Formats: sequence, structure tokens, C-alpha cells
Amino acid sequence: MKIDKQQIRGLVKSFLYAFRGLWLCIRNERNMRIHLVVAVVVTIFSLVFGLTALEYAVLILAMGFVIVAEMVNTAIEALVDLQSPAYDSLARIAKDVAAGAVLIAAGVAVLVGIGLFWKPQKLLAALACVFTSPFLLILFAVLITAGTLFIFKGTEMFRLPKGKSSRTRG
Repeated sequence: MKIDKQQIRGLVKSFLYAFRGLWLCIRNERNMRIHLVVAVVVTIFSLVFGLTALEYAVLILAMGFVIVAEMVNTAIEALVDLQSPAYDSLARIAKDVAAGAVLIAAGVAVLVGIGLFWKPQKLLAALACVFTSPFLLILFAVLITAGTLFIFKGTEMFRLPKGKSSRTRG
């Protein structure tokens, strides 16, 4: 069996296009950044909480479902804007329904989270662990602060101001 270099190149390109699409969604969609920040905070908290392997699988599926829904919503909005640059009631319906799908996905993820984390004694123990451990308390404070900046400033917070170089001149 001979490996065709063109097929490998095409496969690599398809992955690059997919990562570009993910990056475009992160860079341009505030709600995607909200979903990602919540996913990171919940994942780190889940390490303190101590979920089972099956519970992690359910959590990952729920978070993935929300992120996929947000990406499909973004794609639908871009296509609608391309097709109907002026206001159109059918375009509005398409966008609103796609946004509604994200809302349902996020709502389901919240319900999954409640189902996974609503064990009052274990939840209180995990919260006590976070609030009594200086390391965990600082970690969560940094996560919440950085996450809030990431949500509202987006990827701009990683860019240098115009005219500045990453190299300093002495």
C-alpha cells in the first residue's frame, strides 16, 4: 500500500482549516469565549470535586455539545449575512433559531452540571477545600479574572499595541 503525498497534504490542510475555524470562532464570538471559560473553570473544579470516569465522560460530552452548537450557530450567522446583507425576516428567523439551539445546549449542560455536582456534602467539602487552600483560592481567582478579561477583551489581550514589537531594543 503506497501512501499518496497529495492525500496526506489534503488531510493536513483539512485539519488546519478546522483549527482556523475554531480560532475564528474564539476570536470573534464572545459567547464562545464564555463557553470556554466556563468549561475550564468547571473542569478544574471537577478535579477538586472528584468525578468518576463516567461522570467525566458525561461532562465532556455536555461541554462539547455546547461548543459545537456555538460553532454551528456562528457558521449559520456567517452564511445568512453573506446571503442577506440587508435585513430580512427569514434571515432573522434562521439566526434566532440557531441562537436558540445554543441556548438549549447550554441549558442542558447546566442541568448536566447540576446532576453531576449536586451532592451537597461532597460539594461543600470541595468548596471548603478551595476556600481553605491558598493555592486553590489564588488559582480560581486568577482563572476568574483572566477568564473575565478573555471574555470581554477577547484575543486582543494577547496582542501587543500597534507599533510595538515583541523584541525590546536596548
